[in-house]
This record gives sequence, structure tokens and C-alpha cells, in this order.
Amino acid sequence: MHNKSLSYRPDIDGLRAIAVLAVVIFHFNKEWLPGGFVGVDIFFVISGFLITGIIARQVATGTFSFGEFYRRRVRRILPAALFVTISTLLFGLVFMLPDDAKVLSRSAIATTLSVANIYFWKSLDTSYFAASSDTVPLLHMWSLGVEEQFYLLWPALLLITYKLGGRALTVSTAVVLAIASFWYGQHVLISDPTFAYYMLPSRAGELLLGGLVFFACDTLKGKTGRIGAQAIGVVGAALLVWSLAFIRETAGFPGFISLAPSLGAALIIASGSLGQTAVGTVLSIRPMVAIGLVSFSLYLWHWPVLAFYRYAYADLSLPGGALCLAIMVVLTYASYKFIEVPFRSTNTGLTKTAAIPALALLTVVFSGVVLQQRGLIDSLAPKNYRENLTAHRDGAQPASAAVYVCQVAYKPALFSDGKCVFGDMNKAPKVLLIGDSNAAHFAGYLSQIAKSQGIAVRNVEHSACPPLPGNRSVKYVRQAYETSCPAYYAKAREEMLKYDTIIVGASWLSYQAQNKSEFANDIDALLDDLQASGKNVVVALKAPTFPAMDRQCPGKALKIPFLDCSSKAIAQDRGEMGVNLQIIEKAAGRKNISTFSVRDLICDGSLCRAFAGNTPLYYDGGHLSRAGSETLGALAVASGKVPVALRNLAQSDVTVAAGERAR
Repeated sequence: MHNKSLSYRPDIDGLRAIAVLAVVIFHFNKEWLPGGFVGVDIFFVISGFLITGIIARQVATGTFSFGEFYRRRVRRILPAALFVTISTLLFGLVFMLPDDAKVLSRSAIATTLSVANIYFWKSLDTSYFAASSDTVPLLHMWSLGVEEQFYLLWPALLLITYKLGGRALTVSTAVVLAIASFWYGQHVLISDPTFAYYMLPSRAGELLLGGLVFFACDTLKGKTGRIGAQAIGVVGAALLVWSLAFIRETAGFPGFISLAPSLGAALIIASGSLGQTAVGTVLSIRPMVAIGLVSFSLYLWHWPVLAFYRYAYADLSLPGGALCLAIMVVLTYASYKFIEVPFRSTNTGLTKTAAIPALALLTVVFSGVVLQQRGLIDSLAPKNYRENLTAHRDGAQPASAAVYVCQVAYKPALFSDGKCVFGDMNKAPKVLLIGDSNAAHFAGYLSQIAKSQGIAVRNVEHSACPPLPGNRSVKYVRQAYETSCPAYYAKAREEMLKYDTIIVGASWLSYQAQNKSEFANDIDALLDDLQASGKNVVVALKAPTFPAMDRQCPGKALKIPFLDCSSKAIAQDRGEMGVNLQIIEKAAGRKNISTFSVRDLICDGSLCRAFAGNTPLYYDGGHLSRAGSETLGALAVASGKVPVALRNLAQSDVTVAAGERAR
């Protein structure tokens, strides 16, 4: 075999540059290059092409050695990857909160053991209150896990099929597996999108496609002509441009749509293998080749830098972005110059060779120590850090952390469970609170009012479930809740007959954003159904929101310099939000339906504040904290600002002016 693909290809380094720049730009700002994340798919195709070429050539000449193959892979990948991993862990231990340092330690172990993708599939927190994945420093290592697992399986499979049936069987096997992989990726997009994104079975097709390009080009060499090679390159470039501009991560990925960038990369590689092309010439210019040569180190370093910045300071500012870029450039150059190049040399001595497993062992052991110390090593923390952190954490839990809050998935038994009652526990509950987490976060507030009135309130909430009659909620909820959410409201509607007052709350703003065209009709249906119950109904309006709010900011500020927590917890008071005004208007025309709000305790007409003194009122940008909810209730009682609709919950014959609330 004398395929051009087996000699140095500057155009492939140029293609690497396209891949890494796409990923970096996307991670700086997703709006700049919406499909930039497909740069990872380009890398997979390149890897599949090169690895298959190396193995196939050696198998055909009888010189293939598993030991030599894996030694080369280890020297190529592990030194830089391990150095970035342990450096990220050390910095994270100094920089992050203990709980986050523990999570980082687990991901460091997984990365070292080449199972980062499996770890993030099983462990990445995607729950409602989870922090953004943009702040997980080693998340990008999932792609190395996929590649390393492919390297464990593909050489043996290629060798076996080649021995049993020659190139024909090898190619046929690769074709079948690639088709199966793309199909499987599409198949599990709905049932397990995280698996589809992170795991080898749904990503192997991209690597195998690169391998198939090698075999195809080796067969077609000299048979396509210059025009054919040019056309293949242009089509490949067009597919890549389209993918980078128009594919969206929110539309489901990988699946069949990943064929577009994968085929684009494959065709560009193929065109360069078949002849000199315009696309290959552009990719081979020196700046592109230079970036391609350092692309591995740039990929390794760019994400931790951005993740740590966002962990501390949230969105990138212009100066922050410039600082991150400068740090990336320095770290990338140092990593390439002093780690990648020396370790990649075939003359790597015994000391360097031994350093690789030693560094891996050190990473695992040190991660274990961090876990054993619960994410905090006192010698690496500021003075009195434990005490100060505890003080900042007190009361900052979500409202659902209160023992009396029953915010869970649908459980009918909770409607008769004594633990779901707050207020005067010597009384039978006459008030029922229902809804989602935006109902539950008023439980502490209502508990203070209930105690002041000597009444008891039962609460049963369903997470991420709008309280709507019939099956109207289905269009707003995740697949797992399509049955439980309607059943929850049906049960709540049945239970309403036992109570005098019904309080209903939900994240009205987010549901309106999900389905603006039908939201108004759904609210009308809810209010009509509640009015038909004959009960006194009070609708909890959406509390003011703080989009930049970081509930952990005070704790982070104990370690991280220049954190301005107060600015993130203050927002301009722009008046009542539109969705609340809409609900107020609809409630005003219905008998025995009123509304209440807490915004007069949070906003003063000029500013809204997420803190009351040192007490965090909010758990995140849209939910009150446990302590915050109780604090607002106590303030309302003490200041006489209990909303009109909540001033006499004990009487079933309360007459409240429709839509009236305290201001």
C-alpha cells in the first residue's frame, strides 16, 4: 500500500484546525457558531481514518503488533491528557466548593481510566436544579473516552476479519457496524439522549466512517481524476459549512443528522487522498496547519479554562473572554512544546515511559484522597474556611428541603400523609397547596401565615408539572411525566372537596414560553375548573426572577477573588411580569378566585433584591430558598403585608374581591 493517506497530510492538520476552532468558538458563545460542537465528530472521522490506515497497512504486511500500537497511542494521548486532568483537579481543589471538588475528583478518576463518557452518561446531573454543565471542568474528556474505547476494540476486530475474509470482510463488517451505529444513535435519542451523545455504540459510526474512507481511497486511487477529487472536496466542504451553521444541539444529536458533518469530513479527507484539490490547498496553509498541530492540547485546555471562569463569574464578558483566550494560548503552547512533542518521540526513554503510568496512578490516588477528605484539604483552603462556608450555607437549601414540603413525583398517598402538613399541627388542614416547584417554594412563606392564623395547610406538589385539567399538561412536560402529571391533577381535583381554600402555583412564565399559543386557553381551562369546585381559590403568581443569581456565590467568594455577589442578586424592578398580569386579569372575572404575590417584599419599585440582609431569599434564579420562603412569610406577618387573598384562610365563606392582592 502506497496510499498518499499514509504519508504526512498537511490538509488533515488543517481539518483538525477547523474542528478544534469550531469547538472552541462554540464554547465561547454558542450563537457565534451554532453547529460548532460537530467539531468533535470531525475529530472522530479523522481518528478513524488514520488509525485504520496504520493498522491495515501493518496487518497487510504482517508487521502489526498490539503492543506497539498501544504504546504509540499511549504516548500520543495520555501524557497531555493526564497532565491536564491532574492540573485541573489541583486547581479545582483550590478554586471550587468542596462538593464540586468531590464531583471533579470522580470525573478525574473516570478520565484516567478512559471511561469519562460512561461516567458522565451515568452521573452528570441534569435535574431541574442542577448547575449548568458549562461549569463541569472535565466534561470534554468524554470524547477521549469514546476514542480510547474504540482503540481497544477496532484493532482486534480489523485483524480478525482480515484474517478470516481479507479486506472484503473487514470493509463489509465496518459498513454494517457503521450503519448500525448511526441507526442506534437515532433510535435512543428520545429514550436516552445522554447515552446517545456520550457512548461508543452511537458514536462508533463516525470513527468507522473514517476507516471506510481509507479503504475506499486505497481502492480508488488514480481512478477518479482531478475533477472528481475536486468535486468530492467541494461537496465535503459544503456539508461541513452547512453543519456548522445550521445543526443545533437542541434538535437531538447525534443520530442521522451526525452523518452530515461526518460525511463532510470524510469527503474532504478522501479528496485529499485522491489528488491535489482547492479545499486541500486551503487547509494546508501554514496558519491552519500550525493550529492543527496543537489542536489536541488546545482541545484539552480550552474547556477547563472556560468552565472555571463560568463557575466563578457566569457569562463571559469581553475582558473575561480575552483573559480566557490568553490563558488557553499559553497553556496550549506549553502543553504541546513540553509534553506532547517530547513524549511522542520514538526515542522516549525509560524515565518518560515510566512517568505515564506513574502520573495516572498519582491522579487516581490523589482523587481518592480528595474524596476521602470530602473535597476539602485545609492546607489548600483559606483560614477559617469551614466555619465561614457553613455560615453561608445555612438556610440556602431549596424549599423542598423543608421536612413538611411534599414536592415529588405523583404519589396519591401524600394527600393523606401527615408529613405534608404545616402550620398549626393541632388542627385539621383546611387549605390545600398544589402545583409544581413554584408552588412548593411558597410553603415556608405560607407556613408563617398559617401559624399566625392558627390553621393548618396540606401541600402536595408534582415537580415540573403544570396543574392543568385533563391532558392539557402533557404538552409541557417531559416524557416521564406524561402519565403522572394528568393523574396528579385529577387526584388533586378530587381531594379539593375536603378543603375550604385551594392555593395553586406553578412556573407560569416557563410554561408560557414553552407554548405561548395555547397557554392562555390552558389557564382559562384551569381557572374554570377551579371555579367549578366551589372552593375559595388563590393563585400564586410567579415570584420575581434573578437570571444572574448564583446561590453559591457567597461560598465561592471565600476562595475566588473579585466575585461581586451583590450585583448578581439585584435586578431592576420593571414592574409586574406580563404572565402575572395576564393571570390577574383572567382571575378578576371569576367568582371566588384571587391572586397573591410576594414581589412587594422583594422589590421596592426601583430594585429587586434576592437577599434579605444576609439571608438568601432564593435558591436559584427562579425559586425561593427554604430559609428565604420562611423569612418572607415572617416579614409579611410582621409588617402587615400579608396579601388580602391570604388574610383569612380559616373561613370557608371568605369573600375576596376577584383578582385582589396586597401591594
